[in-house]
Order: sequence, then structure tokens, then C-alpha cells
Amino acid sequence: MGLPIKSLLNFTLFQLAWFAAITGGAAGYDGLAALPAVAVCLLHLGLNRLSWRGEAWLILGVTLLGLIVETAFISFGALHYAGSEAGLPLPPLWILALWLAFGTLPNGSLHWLKGKMLLQIGLGAVLGPLSYVAGVRLGAATLGEPEWLSIVVIGIGWGLAMPIMFRLAKRLEAGLQSSAS
Repeated sequence: MGLPIKSLLNFTLFQLAWFAAITGGAAGYDGLAALPAVAVCLLHLGLNRLSWRGEAWLILGVTLLGLIVETAFISFGALHYAGSEAGLPLPPLWILALWLAFGTLPNGSLHWLKGKMLLQIGLGAVLGPLSYVAGVRLGAATLGEPEWLSIVVIGIGWGLAMPIMFRLAKRLEAGLQSSAS
């Protein structure tokens, strides 16, 4: 069975938005860096017209989760974003926009992870930090010292965030189904 075109498109566009956000953020173009991620979000909503309300709530919920996760990373000293003001624990606009785009994945290219909590935790704990390390290498952020501890903190954060995100998707789906009955 092949990968549905919408899932492949969702995955590809998210990866492009990630790269644009990271490189744009590293170069100091916060607003411009956010635009591709916002475009991915809007395109996703347009392609899911029948379920756009649920998708919009999921995207907003995931973005709020992202704000909490990123603020925690910054507050714990695990991460500092390029161009961010010292002492201000809020993530830059382009990171929040990236969380908007990430909110398209639970019912998009990551739908296959639904109901697989251990896999969600494991992938979040491993792939989350790898993504941040790649962003650091591209100049978008720096890790706190010691770097290994920052990577562990990020891994724990993402190991928790992934199942929360999928739980939110499940609750929204169930709520929309019960309101439609």
C-alpha cells in the first residue's frame, strides 16, 4: 500500500518550512522565517475543508503546547535562540510558526503514530533532540552547557510532548464526532 499523496505532501512541505524557519531565524529574519510555516498551516486547512475546524483547534493546541515546551527549554537554560533577548524566556516568532506547521502532522503525515504511545515517546525523545541539534548546527540556536544535559532535557520534553499532541488530536476528533451526532 503506497503512501497517500496528502501525507507525502504534508511531510515534504513541513520539512521545507522547517528548513526555511531555521535558516531564516539564524539569519535574523524572524517574520520572513515564519511565513513558510504559516503557509503550510493554511494549505493544510484548505486541503481539509471538511474537518477544518477540528484541524484548526488541533493546530492551535499544538502551538500552545509548543509555547510551553519552548519556554521551558529556554527557562531551564537548555536552549537559546539566535537573536532572542537575554533574560526573556519566550521563543521567537518563527519557532511558534513552526509549531503551527507541526500541528498539521498528527492527522497528516504522522497519522500512523496514532494509538502507539511508546513509539510516540521514543520518536519524540530521539528525533526531537536531533532536530534541535541540526538547528544549532545551522546557527539558529545554541545549546546550554553541558550540551549533553540540554539534549537530555529536550529529549524528555519531546518524549512528553508527542503523546500529549496525539492525545489532543484524539480528544478533538472524539469531541467533533459526538457533536456531529
